[in-house]
Amino acid sequence: MNFYQSLFIIFLSLIFIYLIYRFYIFITTDFRYQLCKFKPFPQKYRSFLRQRFPIYKRLPPDIKRNLHACIMVFIKEKEFIGVKGIVIDDMKKVLVAANACLLTAGIDRCMYKDVKTVILYPEAFVKKEKIINGWVISEEESALLGEAWQSGQVVISYKDLTDGDINPNDGKNVGLHEFAHQLDMADGFADGTPLLPFSLYGRWRRIMSKEFKKIEEIYADYRGSFLDSYAITSPAEFFAVATENFFEKPEKMKKELPELYTLLKEFYRLDPVKWKEA
Repeated sequence: MNFYQSLFIIFLSLIFIYLIYRFYIFITTDFRYQLCKFKPFPQKYRSFLRQRFPIYKRLPPDIKRNLHACIMVFIKEKEFIGVKGIVIDDMKKVLVAANACLLTAGIDRCMYKDVKTVILYPEAFVKKEKIINGWVISEEESALLGEAWQSGQVVISYKDLTDGDINPNDGKNVGLHEFAHQLDMADGFADGTPLLPFSLYGRWRRIMSKEFKKIEEIYADYRGSFLDSYAITSPAEFFAVATENFFEKPEKMKKELPELYTLLKEFYRLDPVKWKEA
């Protein structure tokens, strides 16, 4: 056996091991999720949601059931780390999981197999970045409310998470935003296009591109939009900001950007316009 044959066999072996690993994750997570749909949801968790996650009261019973199952799976599978004095407790875990799982409650799966760790800061945190300009290298600090990493970490300011949750109508929710990024990156790319049914890809690209340009032109003309200007930073941010508003300002989006609303409704398999306060 020559060198290239050996290399090829090693390559095939690595692919086989990776596929086995992915199959294992798929089976265990999805099986656990389906099992949790038949388990009682802890009353303590339900109380946290009623008190601190007001959108929960609007959800239809079937969506609540899916949300409950995903929350239990998410809490069991993910590592939670508190920094700068944050103490991780059940309420924090439930509220973080609720933000993540609301996005997948209509899809009826817990789609965060690649998320490994949630890191909570007490409030906005400072990130230092190197800026290279020719031969000059400088360091710049920026305050962040959250970050989603391709490697499976989500970093969130707990204060801003709870502030966003307690006001579910302002279109600003760092939890929904960062977990939308995780859905986006499930295919390996942060490009504003999550894993989609094959039939949806063409319309997704067309509508997202058109609506992105529309919002870009609005801000270029110094006009305002209910979508924050951060949306036009990149297609990935456009998807995340659009997701925040799909859940928190659905009537506004349906009226002003009906194609975008319909597209997100089809992707998330949810229709927040129809949710009424319980």
